[in-house]
Amino acid sequence: MTTTEREARMRPRARTRQYPSTALTRAAVEDARALALELAGLRPHQMVDASSLGIVVEPGETALRSVPIWLRWQVDGEWQAAQHCAALVTDQRVVVRLVTSGLRSFWWGSLVGLDIDLSAGHVVLDFGDGRPRALSGEAAPVVAVAGVAAAYGIEALATHEAIGPLRS
Repeated sequence: MTTTEREARMRPRARTRQYPSTALTRAAVEDARALALELAGLRPHQMVDASSLGIVVEPGETALRSVPIWLRWQVDGEWQAAQHCAALVTDQRVVVRLVTSGLRSFWWGSLVGLDIDLSAGHVVLDFGDGRPRALSGEAAPVVAVAGVAAAYGIEALATHEAIGPLRS
């Protein structure tokens, strides 16, 4: 399999009627921009109460946003049905609360691949285990900003191509 074929398989297919619109809303863009400014130290951090979601943060971990998100993962080359979840985005991970099976943590420091497509409304997290996770919906820009900052450094918020639409 070529690299192009592998990348194409990682991207979630087009949404059907059961999924929300992937258009970037003004509110989503503004929140992602505000988060970028917070991470860069140019604006005070928004207060987020992780305990209200039943989530325990690690010492030194900063809760950045509590957002609704659609989660899908790939199993045996096929994307599974999306689940609508509550998610906590932190400077170290994204924690999702699945409807039927509790909490899942996706640690930024364990990523081997980060595929951001804001025009399609998704961020794909690849941990090298053959089961990439797609986080999508209106909160995708916030996840993208946190992911870029964690994976590539705060400076990348000003240069990373995939989040360019948030800077214009």
